[in-house]
Amino acid sequence: MNKQEFLNALEEILELDADTLTEDQVLADLESWDSLAFLSVIAMADEEFDLVIQGSKLEEITKVGDLIGLVSEHLSEAA
Repeated sequence: MNKQEFLNALEEILELDADTLTEDQVLADLESWDSLAFLSVIAMADEEFDLVIQGSKLEEITKVGDLIGLVSEHLSEAA
């Protein structure tokens, strides 16, 4: 999974139109960023990257770019 695929998966979780999220997007500003989305992101990280994101760590996340930073070492460079 590359960065764009990660963004697309995040858009799907948040029920947003494709190619609408940017790294600067504040998650709290999104109506669909709720506890279910929160858990879905944790599940996606586990499923896609075998990466366990602690809830306390995810609570520190404020922007989409912060989420990308958490998984960046697991993302491929391919566009």
